[in-house]
Amino acid sequence: MRDFRVLLWLRWRQFSDGLVYWMRVLGYNPKSSGFFEKLYPLYLLIISSFWVFAMWGFGHDNAVNIGSNIHPTSLADLLKAIPPAVLILQVFVIIVALRSTPLKLSFADMSYIAGSPIARSVPVLLGFLRQVIFRLVIIAGFFSLFALVLTRPLAQNIDLSASVRAMLACIPLVVLTWALGWLLGILRLVYPGVSRWNYLWVLPLLILLAATYLPAPFLWPGQALVLLIYGIAPWWVYPFLALLAIGLVVAFVWFGNRINMILAVDESILHARVAALGLLAFRQPNLLLRIRLQSAAAGRKPFLSLPKVYGFQTLATRAALSYLRHPFMLIFSAVWGGVMAQAAVWIISNELPVQLWIGWLLVVGIAPPVGLLHVFRIDVEERFLRQFLLVDGLQLLMADVILPLIATIAGAMVVWLAQGFEPEITSIGALFIPILAILLALCGAVALTNKRVLQTRILATGITFGIIMVVGVNFSPIIAFVAAVLSIMTLGGMVSQNA
Repeated sequence: MRDFRVLLWLRWRQFSDGLVYWMRVLGYNPKSSGFFEKLYPLYLLIISSFWVFAMWGFGHDNAVNIGSNIHPTSLADLLKAIPPAVLILQVFVIIVALRSTPLKLSFADMSYIAGSPIARSVPVLLGFLRQVIFRLVIIAGFFSLFALVLTRPLAQNIDLSASVRAMLACIPLVVLTWALGWLLGILRLVYPGVSRWNYLWVLPLLILLAATYLPAPFLWPGQALVLLIYGIAPWWVYPFLALLAIGLVVAFVWFGNRINMILAVDESILHARVAALGLLAFRQPNLLLRIRLQSAAAGRKPFLSLPKVYGFQTLATRAALSYLRHPFMLIFSAVWGGVMAQAAVWIISNELPVQLWIGWLLVVGIAPPVGLLHVFRIDVEERFLRQFLLVDGLQLLMADVILPLIATIAGAMVVWLAQGFEPEITSIGALFIPILAILLALCGAVALTNKRVLQTRILATGITFGIIMVVGVNFSPIIAFVAAVLSIMTLGGMVSQNA
């Protein structure tokens, strides 16, 4: 307990320093002794509380509206999808823990904790609590609103008790999921040989395969969540989940007392570099991506080499080589295309309100595929090298985005063809998916040639995609196609001149 109190005091000091840093970003001056300056933290607290309450009210109204428009058949399909979704989340947590230990140390922790005689289980437990509390706030808040979507089609009145049950059900499930991940993750720090198994993280994928043949042993956490939300679970379900979660916590804390801090420091270098960026991690995501790519390539010999080609082929093969050396960018682009296509299909088929279309557009504008413009961004930012590339901006963009653009189109096309629509509707989607993917790349390219990258990308995406949607709904797909082609020509001209 003495070690626990000492480290808890250190964490509080670190939290206080971090809080002051972010308050200074918002305009607070801790060195000022003025009366109104001392009231500024209270002002920020009131504003943030009002914002949280307003956002929850906005989410509540939209959740009730969405739930009121869901057909019972769609509700049944949604309930069937919850247990597999929970299992996928659990497998993802295990994969992340097996790839890199969940115990992350900052540079300050490496100085104060790694070399100290403190009990090793203490930083493990506090690190787990900090991570779980943050995840729990997000997941419980989401399911408190999602419970309204699930219960609204079956009830005439709004049942807020379902939100409370959902938040309570998330507590043992979140603790259970992340405790299992931590238990498997810290084994890398107890047994060094485990970290040398580079592809150990692939094994949890077999759980998804086994769940297709034996669903009961693997899908029961998600099924328990559904029963708890509706209040029809047996009395022993919640205590069983709580006891299981507590048992896993005790197990990884016991293993945590045997960890090797040298290994923990070695695996925390990337986390420490990212944490040291502070606000730059949000303002310059390209810098964050470069750090991660450098960490992934460290100690690994590059494979493949640039072939002897000339002219435009040199640019295209160079970009392709960069993506082949980092294939996760192509995989993420394909997954992103599939997820966004499925979201669009779900919104259209259920005739959901326009707010969700706006949210879809915001996601497209704020969070495009991370690897779609990676090479193009580097070419544009390196102004000294750009002057030696004797091609216009549009040609450079075409050479740099061929592979990720194909991956994005392929992911969206697979999801679209799997819907089983009529041939006429299928052909319309197959025509628009490549056009919209090209338009997405052009919107990002135009933003990279502007000082206000995020604002320009959101504005370009909202205007072009919004016009296509409005024209397609109110007139015809042919006119929407013409609008898309005109948008591509306009944005292409801007990229050609400015990049």
